[in-house]
Amino acid sequence: MFEIDLKRFVLQLLPTFYRQPLIFGLLRAALVGLQAVYDQFAEARAAHTYRLTHNGQVCHLRAVLNDAFKSPTGVKFDIRTIERDGEWLYAITETGTRIALAAPENQYNDKGEYQDDHTAVPVLTNEEKLTAQQNSFLVAVPSDLYDTSLTEIAALVDKYKLISKRAIYMPIS
Repeated sequence: MFEIDLKRFVLQLLPTFYRQPLIFGLLRAALVGLQAVYDQFAEARAAHTYRLTHNGQVCHLRAVLNDAFKSPTGVKFDIRTIERDGEWLYAITETGTRIALAAPENQYNDKGEYQDDHTAVPVLTNEEKLTAQQNSFLVAVPSDLYDTSLTEIAALVDKYKLISKRAIYMPIS
């Protein structure tokens, strides 16, 4: 609907007895400003269409991030929900008892319940993830982009996310 070839349009508007190369050249020179405005309109329309078709849904946010930022290593972005699971890391207690850095699987009983001896102190690997609210989500950013362009990624996520949601960023490789 908005694809207009201005040179052809002017040529068709000219009466046949005025269709000479000199007159056509002058009219094409006069169309340079109109062509520039038309090109700006076409770019703005494409940007608005892209913005309207890519809203705050998770699959679209991932697509927008992968379109805007290409990782040289080929790792793609991922959007995850925050779950309270995973391994606990342990350190030395206040009394100086040495504790393994990872909780071994043999501390689970036959029913699959974790048996804690209450001497271990958890070391937080990602405090934001542990204290995150239910309305937060996790943006897994390729590690090469995490170091170089995290602020631009955060700005793009803030533009497309819902107002009530909060993004937490972590690098992936």
